[in-house]
Amino acid sequence: MNGLYYFINLMQKGKTVNYIIIGLYLIALAAAAERVVYYVSTRYKRKQFRAVLALCETAAVNKTDLQEDFFDQKGLSGSCISAVAHIFFQCRTADAQYTAEAFERTVQYILTLQEKGFILLSRIAAVAPLLGLLGTVTGLMAAFQKIAVLGGSVDIAILSSGIWEAMITTATGLVTAIFAFAFYEFFDWLNTQRVRDMEQLVSVLMSYQQQLLQAGSTDETV
Repeated sequence: MNGLYYFINLMQKGKTVNYIIIGLYLIALAAAAERVVYYVSTRYKRKQFRAVLALCETAAVNKTDLQEDFFDQKGLSGSCISAVAHIFFQCRTADAQYTAEAFERTVQYILTLQEKGFILLSRIAAVAPLLGLLGTVTGLMAAFQKIAVLGGSVDIAILSSGIWEAMITTATGLVTAIFAFAFYEFFDWLNTQRVRDMEQLVSVLMSYQQQLLQAGSTDETV
């Protein structure tokens, strides 16, 4: 409890600017927690994805049937990979342009979901240290104002206390910025990885559909 009281007292010394920074930290914490829940609930096993991708490539080369159940198995179900695959099976008999447009719409929608909160985290990472610097500057101004009121006589205790309190906002701003930036980079890395996997899957499925359409045209000609 003593540690909690000390922390609260420390934050109070940063005054208004510090409260704003703490508010930004709580917002970043909530945004990061929401993104963690999303990415965990939509995760998939990349090793299993690689296996299914190889299966799709084999089916495209050998012109064999590809089952939709492959993408509903445990480890892929409920993921962006499964969502993209289901679009293909809905459009597999359509022309290539329609399928490509359906893929693009689906991927863009998934990207919107995956990148939710990214701008918020990046803005907090940029603004928090600036607010910390602002708090430090205003704190130093207040400290030197106290010295001026005392007639210019330098009281080391007052000066050091004012500087110490002023630096609190800088520390709080940096902690908030580092927290927000670290999670932003982590989620951006996950997003990039998933986008790369979706692009690979779309490429393979489009090749598979092209093989099916060519096979159908050959059968009609015969």
